[in-house]
Amino acid sequence: MTESPRGLPVKETIRLKSIRKVMAQTMKTSVDNAALSQISREIDITALQTLRREKLTDAQPRVSLNTLIMAAVAQTLPHHPLLNAELVERDILVYNTVNLGMAVATPDGLIVVVVPKAHELSLSKLAVAIEVLVERTHSGTLTMEDIEGGTFTVSNLGMYGVDGGFPLPRPPEGAILLVGQARPKPAVVEDQIAIRDIAWFSLTYDHRFIDGATAAAFLRDLNNLITTPETLLD
Repeated sequence: MTESPRGLPVKETIRLKSIRKVMAQTMKTSVDNAALSQISREIDITALQTLRREKLTDAQPRVSLNTLIMAAVAQTLPHHPLLNAELVERDILVYNTVNLGMAVATPDGLIVVVVPKAHELSLSKLAVAIEVLVERTHSGTLTMEDIEGGTFTVSNLGMYGVDGGFPLPRPPEGAILLVGQARPKPAVVEDQIAIRDIAWFSLTYDHRFIDGATAAAFLRDLNNLITTPETLLD
């Protein structure tokens, strides 16, 4: 049995693979170079789940709840340009495209893959793009092009029972959204108490060029789209 530099016994040594090594360096850069802050809010996703169950159950390709959330983010971001931008010295560079990152779990940890021009894709085309990237991730056939060029990232960890957290943006991206699990909770709907599916949405952002009001406005508009999601079918 080998020992660590601190003299502790080591059971196994796992070498970072090339893509995971890039991710590790990216996260270190995020902590070192950005002024990170976070806001969160609960969002009622009942209407989103109803839309999927009633209109998308037999859709091909399959449209998951995560795909619907990704579509909602892609439609909301163009109205909040600072959330889809980067800071280079004293200049804020606002992207003219939404290249939407998505965290995918692998045996080596979470890998963020990128859907180019997600804001231009119909729901079905977005579902296809996500399906292809997930398959490549699981088959180990991702290329560097599949993980580069992102402008904003969504990390949906609800399937792991996570409520919230403090995700780190991938530089040079200025923000990342963490989606927690949906829990049935009592809520006031049209002056009546109803049980609704509620999830926490946590937005981490670079406070050097994104302030709290800007981040809050993005979450407000995302909430409005998710609670009235019919336009996602357009």
